[in-house]
Amino acid sequence: MQTTTNGTTSMRGLQRPRYFPRQLVTPAELNLGMEYVLERLRLHNQLLHGCGVVCGLRVCRALGADGTELPWKVAIRPGHAIDCCGYDVTVDCERVVDLRVGVTTAACGDAPGEVRDPWCSDVWTKQDGGRVWIAICYAACRARPVRTQPMGCGCDDSSCEYSRWVDGYEVRVLTEAPASCGEDPPSLDDLGTGSLPDCPECADDPCLALAVVDVDADGAVTTIDNCSCRRIVFSAANLWWRCTGVTTLTDVSVLTDGPFTPKTKDIRIKLEGTSLGLDATFDLGQGAKVKDATLVGDGSIELRVDLLASAKPGPRTLTMTGADCSTATWANALTVTEDT
Repeated sequence: MQTTTNGTTSMRGLQRPRYFPRQLVTPAELNLGMEYVLERLRLHNQLLHGCGVVCGLRVCRALGADGTELPWKVAIRPGHAIDCCGYDVTVDCERVVDLRVGVTTAACGDAPGEVRDPWCSDVWTKQDGGRVWIAICYAACRARPVRTQPMGCGCDDSSCEYSRWVDGYEVRVLTEAPASCGEDPPSLDDLGTGSLPDCPECADDPCLALAVVDVDADGAVTTIDNCSCRRIVFSAANLWWRCTGVTTLTDVSVLTDGPFTPKTKDIRIKLEGTSLGLDATFDLGQGAKVKDATLVGDGSIELRVDLLASAKPGPRTLTMTGADCSTATWANALTVTEDT
């Protein structure tokens, strides 16, 4: 209902539970709510981002404890990708893959050397060397088994169920290039041009190619190509910038002759700096009223200030607050003297 026969997200048939009073809630309803969110996320990934490597996931030579290269093995560095079915694939630690084993399954949180299926950890087929493709796709791994309640007389009290799904991945060693290798990237010159876009076709194979590896008959890795078959999807994570036009003061000068006592009117003060604008606010403390601000042709601002009768004597600091809430101050911008 929610997925097609090849495992890709369907654009129809997604359902989510609707709860109501006195409803008998079963595991089916609870699981359906989780599945709905996952399927919507897959559909979003498929149609808006596509499949490909987001970051990392470099395939490198695997080294032993003594620093020598391990035969028949490569290491996949941590990273993130979206596989061809729209699933998010995260490799959270360096994973060593044996090229003689067709499929290696791991879950996020597994230790680097941990084998998820210990019964089949040493099963591999004899290889003569040649070229293989390293591909990856999403896998949900079961975890945290708990004992279940018996259904009747207690005869089944030793049974258990897994109570968790853990996001994981499958690394596949293929003797043929996966479908994601056979396409050329689109031209960016055509971006934003042309007719109405069609929805992308669903992939038949969830595998996302990471690298092409050549290995000789003795298991020595001769070449690793991380580029020729790898799809990289756009990520805005590394795109950022700082805002510009922060208001600063470089000089403040009083144009009116002093002294300035309480009740003095029309004191002219010139402000020089960067990104000055009349949308800023100006403050000279208690009893000083900025009644007018004018932008001068050289980019400076001229203030007209009245001192009220309540203005107390002493030096005044000018505080300017820009429209972006950034502030700039200038000490001793004006000195109020006692009224004699």
